[in-house]
Amino acid sequence: MDTRVPDRSLAGRVALITGGTGGIGMSTAVGMARRGAEVTVTGRDPERGREAVRRIAEAAGVAPGTVRLRIADLGVLDDVRRLADEVLADAPRLHMLVNNAGVNNGTRRTTPDGLEENLAVNAVAPVLLTRLLHGRLAESAEAGRSSRVVLVSSSAHKMIRRAADALGDPQAEAAPYVAMTAYARSKLIALMAGFALARELRNSPVTVTAVDPGPADTSMTRSMDRTFLPPAMRAGWALYYRLGPARRSADTAALSTLTAAASAELEGRTGLYLDTRGRPARTSSASRDEQAHRAALALLDGLGVDTVRP
Repeated sequence: MDTRVPDRSLAGRVALITGGTGGIGMSTAVGMARRGAEVTVTGRDPERGREAVRRIAEAAGVAPGTVRLRIADLGVLDDVRRLADEVLADAPRLHMLVNNAGVNNGTRRTTPDGLEENLAVNAVAPVLLTRLLHGRLAESAEAGRSSRVVLVSSSAHKMIRRAADALGDPQAEAAPYVAMTAYARSKLIALMAGFALARELRNSPVTVTAVDPGPADTSMTRSMDRTFLPPAMRAGWALYYRLGPARRSADTAALSTLTAAASAELEGRTGLYLDTRGRPARTSSASRDEQAHRAALALLDGLGVDTVRP
């Protein structure tokens, strides 16, 4: 793995990366560990997770055991809460939370909590985990160096033309189910909620940044085919894949996340959206409605019931 990391050392910084046992999350973990961060990744499968942390440590050139693994299914709210409890119990410091875990399902699936899985993993879990860990992130901030929350978003959010189209059917219940539409809807809702979180937390020493990693050759994209797209877009699938995911590695796609986590130029700046090169960019018009931001955050807070405990 040849992950390029932005301009600042992460020595002494502690990071939690969800979905870090493969794809863009693993490349992010390598980049952070190579810069000196203490990295913990989450995954669902213990065997795959152990192999992943071994590979991350080897690629980053750090000692075995330096990279840690926590098992959690981000589609299960009790797992998200347990993960937060474990981090709060075991990690006295936390400087970076990277909400990277994501799904894109070819058929509509629901979680044990009754949530549509794209919405649960891509939107509810990041807000819930950020809520639960915000206190530790704020406590860990240092003079002149904020703690950072990174939301891994997607340019797919631009497929949804109006915020109301996302908020009106967040659980993808309207037929027919189209995978990329449901995925794009969940990413738009998460992005809007992230902007609302950034405003809500603006007086705390914690910044919130959304990033677009761009297409990449990962297990998620390799599992997709033309049926994931709306019918009108299916004819262009082969060309899109050859020019998009097939041409970009997970290492390349991790650049925007690493920039959000490490760049000195972004110190103290919150509510940004970074493009695939790690540069502040403008999101879709649907994602810029502040009233919709508040509605999206309220929706996700409501679905992640009992998010913040006394």
